[in-house]
Amino acid sequence: MEERFDEEELDFEFERKFFVRELPSDVREHGSVEAIVQAYLFAQDGYAVRVRLIFPDTEAPFTPFDEAVDYCGAYERRTLDSLMKQAGEEMRAVISVKSPMVTAERYEFERELDTDVAWQILRRSTNMIIKNRFSLWIDEDGWVFDVFGGQNEGLILAECERLQPVVELTIPDFCVTEVSGDLRFTNDFLSKEPWRQWRVSFENELANTKPHFLDL
Repeated sequence: MEERFDEEELDFEFERKFFVRELPSDVREHGSVEAIVQAYLFAQDGYAVRVRLIFPDTEAPFTPFDEAVDYCGAYERRTLDSLMKQAGEEMRAVISVKSPMVTAERYEFERELDTDVAWQILRRSTNMIIKNRFSLWIDEDGWVFDVFGGQNEGLILAECERLQPVVELTIPDFCVTEVSGDLRFTNDFLSKEPWRQWRVSFENELANTKPHFLDL
């Protein structure tokens, strides 16, 4: 018998995403942290199927990216092996199905996954992302800060998440410009076209245009 889901069972995430130049000092000092390694089984036009391993209370030991050897996920797999050696019982894995972002809203269906299965998938993947995620409440909102490593070294993104549309948001000074609707800053795009390849062109683009923020 075919299984069907009622509309109210479908999950949506409401978030706004911002480009950040530096991680605020109070975020590192007072926020929680977890290391994340993820890969995409499918990613096209904003639709994606993602497998993620999460290492709570752990900061991945990022080392300088070496272009001579760290291609096709080599850096990410090496860091993943290091994290697995020190992983505790709280390590967990999820598989997610996502749709494109539309006006700061995106469909996401997520389920828990056996950690060993997730590890076996990740270690065979090439389109990988590795990042340290810091979380902190700022005023009345929960914020997460993704500090990327490997081929996306140097990129920092901040996201404000709510259970409903993120409107009337007071945007903190650390937000340089909003990238909520920019597919280049989705993790599935970054796994295929990493930040190191187009950072200079984006900085030039930003220098020639004013910072942009959604009026919601």
